Amino acid sequence: MKYQAKTKKWWLVLFLIIGSLVNISSIQSVEAEEERKIVTSFYPMYALTKEIVGDKHPVLMINSANGIHGFEPSANDVVAIYDADIFVYHSDILESWAQKIKHNVEKQEKSNVIIIEASNGLAMKKVPGLEKLELMEGKDESTLYDPHTWLDPIEIGEEAKLIAQALGEVDRDNKDYYLQRAESIGTQAQVITDKYTSLFKKLKQKTFVTQHTAFSYLATRFGLTQLGIAGVSGQEPSVKQLQEVKKFVEKYQVKTIFTEPNISDKASQLIAQETGAKVEVLDPLEADPHNDLSLLANLENNLQRLLKVLQEEGEK
Repeated sequence: MKYQAKTKKWWLVLFLIIGSLVNISSIQSVEAEEERKIVTSFYPMYALTKEIVGDKHPVLMINSANGIHGFEPSANDVVAIYDADIFVYHSDILESWAQKIKHNVEKQEKSNVIIIEASNGLAMKKVPGLEKLELMEGKDESTLYDPHTWLDPIEIGEEAKLIAQALGEVDRDNKDYYLQRAESIGTQAQVITDKYTSLFKKLKQKTFVTQHTAFSYLATRFGLTQLGIAGVSGQEPSVKQLQEVKKFVEKYQVKTIFTEPNISDKASQLIAQETGAKVEVLDPLEADPHNDLSLLANLENNLQRLLKVLQEEGEK
């Protein structure tokens, strides 16, 4: 009788162990099924989405090394987007190629990836500058607007909320989590804005010259004036534009020209030679800066650099 009782006891223990292993395996399977692969178009979208999602889902970006102007996704990039559960890009203005992907998905020809245009809801503006852009035949009027909203901390906060809301519609279990993290980004953005609004307000010199007109939103936010050597596309300016910039630099005694990584600084160097202005770097944050800082922290580095240069110019 004791042997039978012991045998039944061991069978019971073995049954419970096997049952618990099955349950663990089932839980892991459910967790794996719930994990969503998120692909983003370029650095600002990656940085914002990653900060909002945290460790809930893996977040990747297809374009990390180069600027977004003129970028066309490779065949592998397109496959990565189609294989993803969610694709986040900034705008049809900037990533025009995303419209074709969206069209194919809507026709259910390629995949069931959910596509989020992160700037949908932001009010974009036309860019003041030397270039007089005209609406070409077959082009939408929206292409005349500046997409560089991520260089304004307040716009970063607004776009974070839009991304969080869109992700929350797809992943309702984590909706509150996403919204709370986006709210935190917005709070940080306001702190940075308040700090630098006060500092820039004290400046005597409030005009700066850039490689191209990527910093329009930043300039407007902080009461500055930006002049771009080339248009928002980053292409080399014409001889006429170069002459106009040279006259501007001489008239207003601009002492610094801000160039940027990953784009030829030929025009900036040429004007610097002719006017005696020095060249500094101001990053439009289109390419991965290869650090562990948030998008807002990298933007603040830009603000610090710009503030320092304008302070020095105002003292001379």
